[in-house]
Amino acid sequence: MAGTQPIVELPDGLAIREWRHSDIASSARHLNNKRIWDQLRNRIPFPYRESDAAHWIDFCQDPANHVRSGKWTAEGGSEGPAIATSFAVTLNDEAVGSIGLDFKDDIYFRTAEIGYWLAEEIWGKGVMSRLLPLFMEWAWETFGILLRVGAETYEANGASGKVLGKAGFEYEGRRPDAVCKNGVVGAALMWGALRPR
Repeated sequence: MAGTQPIVELPDGLAIREWRHSDIASSARHLNNKRIWDQLRNRIPFPYRESDAAHWIDFCQDPANHVRSGKWTAEGGSEGPAIATSFAVTLNDEAVGSIGLDFKDDIYFRTAEIGYWLAEEIWGKGVMSRLLPLFMEWAWETFGILLRVGAETYEANGASGKVLGKAGFEYEGRRPDAVCKNGVVGAALMWGALRPR
C-alpha cells in the first residue's frame, strides 16, 4: 500500500514513493529539459517551472484524483482505500523522475495507461528497466480492478519501447501519423500488459 513508505525501494538508493512538496525544486530542475519534454505529451508544460511542479504535486496528493485499491468485484467495486496513482522516482530521496497510472473510464474502467520520465543524467543506466517491473508487480497487487495496462511511445523513442518489453509489455501495433510533437507528425507505438494469471 502506498503512503509514507516507498512502494519500491532498492539497495542502491533508487525508490518509488509518493510525491512531497519538498520535491518541487528537484522535479522542476530535472523536467525543465527539452530532451525529456520531447518524449512526453504536450500536457506537460515547457519550460517546466517550480509552479508547474507544485501544481502536479497538488494534483497527485488530492484525494479526488486517487483510485480505490484492493480486491475488486462486479457487485461491490474495489474494497480498499483510495490511494495515489502517480509517484516520484527518487535517487537517495531526490526526485529524479515520475511514474504513474492514468486510470480510464467508461467501458475502459478496468484499464490504465502507464507513463514515466527520468532525469537525463540517469538515462542509459538501466534505472527504469529495474523499476518498471517492480512497479507493475505493485500495481497488479494493489489494484484488483486492473485487467490491462497500456502504454504509447513515439516511434523515435526506441529506448522506452525496450524498457516496456523488458517489463512484460507486448508490442501491439503502430499507428501511423497519430501524433504531432514540435510540429513533426509521427507514429505512435502501442504496448500492453495483461494481469498475470
